[in-house]
Amino acid sequence: MNSCTSIASRCFFRTGIFVVRKSGFKNVSPRALRGNIYFSTFKAIGFEFQTMHIASLSVLLFCSFALAQSSNATTNARDAFRRAQIVPEIIPSFSPIATLGVVFTVNSTKEQINVQPGMNLSVAQTALKPQFYLNTTSSSLLNDTFVLVMIDPDAPSPQNHTFSNVRHMLGGSFRVNGTTSAITNGTLLTNTTATITDFLAPGPLPGSDPHRYTILLYRQPSAFESNAAKLVNSTTTPLNWNLTAFASAVHLGNPVAGNFFFTKADDSANGTASGSQPSSTAPSGGSNGAFAAGVGWVQVFVTVAGLPYFWV
Repeated sequence: MNSCTSIASRCFFRTGIFVVRKSGFKNVSPRALRGNIYFSTFKAIGFEFQTMHIASLSVLLFCSFALAQSSNATTNARDAFRRAQIVPEIIPSFSPIATLGVVFTVNSTKEQINVQPGMNLSVAQTALKPQFYLNTTSSSLLNDTFVLVMIDPDAPSPQNHTFSNVRHMLGGSFRVNGTTSAITNGTLLTNTTATITDFLAPGPLPGSDPHRYTILLYRQPSAFESNAAKLVNSTTTPLNWNLTAFASAVHLGNPVAGNFFFTKADDSANGTASGSQPSSTAPSGGSNGAFAAGVGWVQVFVTVAGLPYFWV
């Protein structure tokens, strides 16, 4: 039973209690009700029940609207993943049952950016670790534990996947903590254990087309922490990470929600390019170029004697 149905059920249940108490039926034999008393009592019941029924109906109408909005959001996310060819290039299918809110805070301005699937963002806008929010009408999903994954499938460029996927974040034990967001209409997700791979900020170098930074939320399977530790730890390179093989090995199943954004190098020297509306298609064209993935702007790829090195 979802939360809306539960609310309506409680409302009708309380309506029944209210009517019985107000009507005076409690501990009164039906035979004692005669004439005008009988008629007046049921007239009062009818009025009170009608009043409470209208309140209950309002709850149901509100919940129906919320369900429709949620359905539209998940459909939009699904379609955006397909247009950007994340499906089937990165994951074989995507049928979300919830929406994943991603909110970046710009360091220089403290502006909050609510990521819509396919939005174009600058390097400066994505430099700080975002907050994640779950938006769902399912009460059971709100009680689940999740694994969160963020990858770049376009390294060093969308046309050259030599280093793909780059693992930008991996962590388990994410749960909703009750804090809601007016920006995303979702509930904040926080992890109760350390991330396996902490947030690695996007940083493509000039010359590369925008990269599809993809964030996926999975229900956490049993023994995830121990199984994942056998495959990935703090010293494991983030390059050439096979998400499909990892998901199969730890039994992740299908993602329940997801989001993504495009980022390329800032055109301006100070990196003040602003975000724009979601893009409808995956990037194409442009040069392969070099590739950089930044952590505090000091983590870069360079080529020495034709060999790639990862510097920290």
